[in-house]
Amino acid sequence: MNRTISVLVALLMASLSGCRSPGRTAPVPATGAPAPPAAPTTATADEVRAAGLAWNWEAPPPASTGMPAADDRDVAFTYGHDHLVVLDAGGRRRWEAARLGLRDVAPRLTPNLVVAAADDGLVAFRRADGTKVWDTVVGARANTPVVIGGLAVTSTWEGQLLGVGLADGRVVWRMPMPGGSVGPPASDGTAVVVTWQREDARVAGALAAEGATGRQRWAVAVEPGGVGGPAVMPDGAVVFVGGDLFAHALDLADGRERWRAQLRGAGSPEVPPVAVGPASVLVAHRLGGLDLLDTASGRRQWQLATDGIAVRGGPVVGPAGSFAFPLDDGRMVLAGPARPTEFRQAPNRISGLAAGPGGLLVAATRGAAVNTVQATPSW
Repeated sequence: MNRTISVLVALLMASLSGCRSPGRTAPVPATGAPAPPAAPTTATADEVRAAGLAWNWEAPPPASTGMPAADDRDVAFTYGHDHLVVLDAGGRRRWEAARLGLRDVAPRLTPNLVVAAADDGLVAFRRADGTKVWDTVVGARANTPVVIGGLAVTSTWEGQLLGVGLADGRVVWRMPMPGGSVGPPASDGTAVVVTWQREDARVAGALAAEGATGRQRWAVAVEPGGVGGPAVMPDGAVVFVGGDLFAHALDLADGRERWRAQLRGAGSPEVPPVAVGPASVLVAHRLGGLDLLDTASGRRQWQLATDGIAVRGGPVVGPAGSFAFPLDDGRMVLAGPARPTEFRQAPNRISGLAAGPGGLLVAATRGAAVNTVQATPSW
């Protein structure tokens, strides 16, 4: 079997399998400075296109890639718990920086910065070239932050809510929580909302705070045993899944419950809901199911059950009402009210998904012999 056939077999194992293309080949400085541009490796551009991919980026084995973040310009992710990479819309590396202890959760992209969570705090890099701007150590495992005004606001596994200045990394405010937060916070751009659960799993809750000051706005008790991360809808509803097997919608202003909708499973902290247009929310639960709910009433508009489980990475919304959702066994579900359900198999587990530049679906993998971040136009 010649080289081209061998590469294509690897590419076509599954739509997410570990093919090789423009990835890291040059050594990376340990100082956090950007790495030099990488040269293409094994697979050619034609081979990548033949596999139905727009592009594919390979991490140096055996490193796993973390949850990706994307906007209309770039894709950002960590790998190996010590490197941060930013790719452009075509999958070409803009820069790469090193910092020990980077977490495998999605970075936060701002117009000027890429803010990454670390095992001991937050680190910000200049988006243009990867220069480290600040490195704030708070002694706790941070989650993906939200941006509120001039602050990056994050929660921690150890039970803190923090507001950190985007300009200088200074901790502006800090608020203790009754328990740890494993999932990321959510925001409407003014307030921050977080769910938490005590380590013994006997007590859990949700709370909202003013983003500028950290002053608590409200706090409510939530049934423990599986509390999902929150999402804030355009109409001001805070939606999350509780351990009582219900999706809950609370009012962002005062925390009162607007509605609840029964589901088939409890929540997962790193599997938050996502808004679908101005009036619907897509909610995922731990048993690998999806429910599309009306944000005003909680009325179910569509439902999908699978035989998988969901632990890391929430659903994402694609073109024409198509949804993508990672299951913990390495399958990715593509489904929606107007499309047939499809399962795609990765070579191992999926770290997370993102809607990338130009409507691409971006997927990152972990735990395989070769881990990749790849983009496909086929939703």
